[in-house]
Amino acid sequence: MRNGMYGIEFAVGVRPEEGGFGLLTFEDGMIYGVDVAGVRYDGSYSINAAGQAEVALKITYPPNVRAVFGVSNPYEWSIDATAILDPKAEGGSVTVKTSLGKTIPAKYQFMRPLPQVAA
Repeated sequence: MRNGMYGIEFAVGVRPEEGGFGLLTFEDGMIYGVDVAGVRYDGSYSINAAGQAEVALKITYPPNVRAVFGVSNPYEWSIDATAILDPKAEGGSVTVKTSLGKTIPAKYQFMRPLPQVAA
């Protein structure tokens, strides 16, 4: 994957409030980010033998925030998720598989490279 910031969009239902938007940073095998509901994304990625990026995330929800697949809790809670991305693409569609057995259709788009640190 190209190091940088990627916009993400999740769509589950037909109403806008059933989806979500966020920003993920991909940096040298690490992933971190947040979405508009305050959900945190932490994980990693690696390139498999087929040349695809295998993404593994821990998704942490704040109390009382409803996940795009309909679950909420009165406390902070987390799930694991996986996806396969084309590391050469600037964006595309992807199916995210969760540890709850739910799949979530999503789109991702490269937004910008990471800033260079001055020496």
